[in-house]
Amino acid sequence: MSIALSKEKVQAYQGINFLFTFFIMFVVNIVVLMLANLVAPNHVVLGTYSITPWWATYHSMFKLSVITTMFMPLVTYYEWKFKIVFSPKQWLMTYFVVNLVVIWEITRFAENLGFGVSSFLVVVILAGIFNLVQGFAMMYSGKYMLKV
Repeated sequence: MSIALSKEKVQAYQGINFLFTFFIMFVVNIVVLMLANLVAPNHVVLGTYSITPWWATYHSMFKLSVITTMFMPLVTYYEWKFKIVFSPKQWLMTYFVVNLVVIWEITRFAENLGFGVSSFLVVVILAGIFNLVQGFAMMYSGKYMLKV
């Protein structure tokens, strides 16, 4: 058994894990948004006159999933550059801010994406819920990721 790993194997594992992370985030985000719309339909609005609620959910959560997944390598680079390791609390706080900014940005384009909210407080609450559920999903799925 060799201790040294090939560069190609490490890249392949990272690529598969990155794709796996994206799909987990996408599914979790869709479920959370649909439940939020069911619980508070006056505050979390999906769809417009020309965009169906399902398309609004898909489109807006695809955007959220892409941005949050693409943010992970930036945090990892930051950790490497400054020789620190984020604790789970620091990851949660970082992703709370990321979710808050991205959800606020998505809801500013409600006419195009079909996802709107009634106030900034709803965005803060949604960001907190997304943050917790994404964190649980990533911690749970971590044991199924490929290990390098």
